[in-house]
Amino acid sequence: MRFWSRFDAIAREHDVLRHPFYVRWSAGELSATELADYSGQYRHAVVALARATAIAAADADGDARAELAMHAAEETRHVALWDRFVDAVGGDRQAAPRPETTACASAWSGEHGRSQLATLVAVYAIEAAQPEISKTKREGLATHYGIEGPGAAYFELHERLDVEHAAAGRKLIDARLADADQDALLGEADAVLRANWWLLDGVEQAAA
Repeated sequence: MRFWSRFDAIAREHDVLRHPFYVRWSAGELSATELADYSGQYRHAVVALARATAIAAADADGDARAELAMHAAEETRHVALWDRFVDAVGGDRQAAPRPETTACASAWSGEHGRSQLATLVAVYAIEAAQPEISKTKREGLATHYGIEGPGAAYFELHERLDVEHAAAGRKLIDARLADADQDALLGEADAVLRANWWLLDGVEQAAA
């Protein structure tokens, strides 16, 4: 389908594993201070994703509502898993967001207002990339930073679970694409993936 081929091109363009921060993560070049700072900043994105799934559930009807409500409940619980990582690297759960982080959280949660289908696309764009990202981060944490077990539980879970979440999200999107403004939906995907880069840019610049 033309929509998904265009989506894949956008995802490749904004692949955050090519971002210098994650490249240095995988090479074991991050300082303890950088990891701690990142954990507090990215926490805002984790909360924003939970918010987005809750919005999608609230706007749904029929069988989709129950499915999305379960998804939203899972993502809300996953904030506590992220906090284990924050604690493991000495981060701050209450860290104030930088402007780049605020922009990312807003794009992810949909605070700017968007349709339910646009929210589904935004959540899919985030979650479809997470298995590989989570695997890469988990391996880097274990190999270079000595963080495994509870401190890496968030990544271990999302490496597996987001395969399922993305598949379910894509099915919901496919059922609604025929009469949709596909250019606008792809613009939403571009926005949330680009925003992830902004957050990482902010963390990188703070360490410079």
